[in-house]
Amino acid sequence: MKKFAAITASVIISAALGTAASAAETEAVTPNLDEPIIQVGETVIAPNPIELLNNTTFYSNPNGEALSALAPQFVHPTGQTINDWVEIYTWLGKAWINVPNYVPDYS
Repeated sequence: MKKFAAITASVIISAALGTAASAAETEAVTPNLDEPIIQVGETVIAPNPIELLNNTTFYSNPNGEALSALAPQFVHPTGQTINDWVEIYTWLGKAWINVPNYVPDYS
């Protein structure tokens, strides 16, 4: 058991030293700001947030596997819809919620 602990400790120390050495060698990169990063026509207009008034289950895809649930809050749609299903951004990535009679609002 002592040998295992000693080997584990040496591997951790080696990894930490290797990470510190590689971080020290990294140089800062200055972006070229002479031209805009986003060009005209590349902007994405997303619908206004949706207010959830109740706990709402969200899914991997419309009628798909339930991933989790959201407490009442505002969520941000991606702009993708399928019938009453609306794709939103979550902490798990994009997901779908069912919002009957949803009409995107871009005002």
